[in-house]
Amino acid sequence: MAGGGLWRDRDFALLWTGQTVSEFGSMVTLIALPLVAVVGLRATPFEVGLVTAASSVAWLVVGLPAGVWVDRVRRRPLMIWADLGRAVALATVPAAWALDALTVGQLIGVAAITGLLTVLFDVAYPVYLPAVVGRDRLIEANGKLQASASVAGIGGPGLGGLLVQLAGAPFALLADAVSFVFSALTVVGVRAVEEVAHRSDRTSLRADLSDGLRYVLRHPFPRTLALAGATANFVFGGYEAVSFVFLAREVGLAGGLIGLLFGVGTAGGLVGALLANRLAGRFGDARVVTLAPAVSVVGGLLVPLTGRGAGLAWYLAGSLLVNASITVFNVCMRSAVQISTPPRLLGRTVASIRLFSRGALPLGAVTAGVLASVLAARTTVAVLMALLVVTPVLLRLSPLGRVRRTEQLAPSSS
Repeated sequence: MAGGGLWRDRDFALLWTGQTVSEFGSMVTLIALPLVAVVGLRATPFEVGLVTAASSVAWLVVGLPAGVWVDRVRRRPLMIWADLGRAVALATVPAAWALDALTVGQLIGVAAITGLLTVLFDVAYPVYLPAVVGRDRLIEANGKLQASASVAGIGGPGLGGLLVQLAGAPFALLADAVSFVFSALTVVGVRAVEEVAHRSDRTSLRADLSDGLRYVLRHPFPRTLALAGATANFVFGGYEAVSFVFLAREVGLAGGLIGLLFGVGTAGGLVGALLANRLAGRFGDARVVTLAPAVSVVGGLLVPLTGRGAGLAWYLAGSLLVNASITVFNVCMRSAVQISTPPRLLGRTVASIRLFSRGALPLGAVTAGVLASVLAARTTVAVLMALLVVTPVLLRLSPLGRVRRTEQLAPSSS
């Protein structure tokens, strides 16, 4: 492994380049795929909802089995085939459109297939990363990868809109297909050697699923991370569901200004990604994991104060604080899981934690919708943001609250 920082590490540079390009491509699909349904096929709102849901439901359906599979096989080939599979699936949309054969059913199928393959890739990637950079550089690596994701989140939707305008929504999807092929080629070039469980060590799927869930639920550290992540995503899923009602109807902001506010707030994620490694080095990554969510509580409580004119400063300050602190938390938390989890259980642990956290998103959205129908949207936002205080309390009471660095948490053997 080359010295002088990760930019000199050939394997990481390849992975980072491929993922950066792929992140931008995925932002294009985020804009283009629903527009194909709405504008191109004149789908009903229910059909558009099915297209959107098909890509996200994969985590609930195959999240845990994906963790088992990732723990059983070599991750590099799995990542390559997941990229190529997503490229082929997306490429069928412009092909069918050109032949005047595209249907809403095909869009739902494409969204489901890409969602399934994304789950496999997203579970395999953090399991493979320690083999590429070593455990001592995981925070730096995760920070750089998260910075790329943040930049894509800021600029990607605009790029997607431009491509849709120039080429049309169906053909804009080719940009994401090409980005997946590029990502696959970069992974092909990685030479890092990974460890895989011996075939003699493998048990049944049910036993492996139980083993992974048992590890997460019985050990305080991963269990607390799962609960903290679920709490935070419950809040943010709820906020996303009522944010437009709050900002457009109650605050009285125009759509263009709301989009601008969202973009500026997202920039906080980039700041957090760039600061994560430095903060972890100065204060210790374990302390950062426990303290960063406390900053998000402060930021979150500023958001309900948003008003017109000078009152927008409350939203900007709150959104920047929330996005920056949550990104710092995510980078250090991801690294903590990679460092403290036994390698043979890492895939299942990642999948289990993400299943809990992602499963809370729709629950939060439904709950917020019910609350907003009874209370004002502003009050609903205030209640949601107040719930964020549960996250730092849980983390402070966990094993992380008693150490400075994750290395002080010895990996549990079972």
